[in-house]
Amino acid sequence: MPNDSIIVDTKQLDILTMELKGFEKQVGEAAYHALNRTIDHVITQVGRIVPKEYAIKAGDVKETFKGGIKRPSKNDLTTYAVSKGYSLTLAHFPHSPQVPPASGKKYKVKATIKRGDRRTINTEPKPFVAPTGAKSEDEDKMQYNIFRRTGTFKIMKKGRYAGKLREAIMPVFTSSIPQMITNEKVKKQIEKVSQEKLDERLEHEIIYRMTSINKKIKKG
Repeated sequence: MPNDSIIVDTKQLDILTMELKGFEKQVGEAAYHALNRTIDHVITQVGRIVPKEYAIKAGDVKETFKGGIKRPSKNDLTTYAVSKGYSLTLAHFPHSPQVPPASGKKYKVKATIKRGDRRTINTEPKPFVAPTGAKSEDEDKMQYNIFRRTGTFKIMKKGRYAGKLREAIMPVFTSSIPQMITNEKVKKQIEKVSQEKLDERLEHEIIYRMTSINKKIKKG
């Protein structure tokens, strides 16, 4: 099994198909409804489980599934949900200081990526808080972020060296949300709740349909 995948075992569906031979239509309908309910449950649970391990918002986690959900149809029961996302900057997590301290004041940048694990960021060169140039904090437009220097570059004008050097900086990045979801501890929790939900919904849907058939037979 790939480390970046979370798989839910559908062997119960195969067993039901064999045991209820002659009722393939009912089993198919049961699977269709069970899978639809399960995929919704999985997204909800991922949004609950990941923020318990990482200092990230549930809404940010669920947003990574946007456009990546394949729901079952009655002709094709294939179902999956793909989380897509880039490595996050430290500004997405609780950190201090949140704004640059007074000029010349020494400070250490600290951030909490995993719940209960606040750490000093020890990148080289030393990280620092600086404005991003954004005028608001809408969506990912953070007004401040954590950066590190990457060197200097020459300022050129019309192809000629202008006689100045400017420092190049870049944000400090950490894990992406898809990486958080497939963290071994998180992954096991998601697989457990997903399997339980699928088994529960399949049983419920099968009983419902078999009960309906039995009632029709009794009525003649």
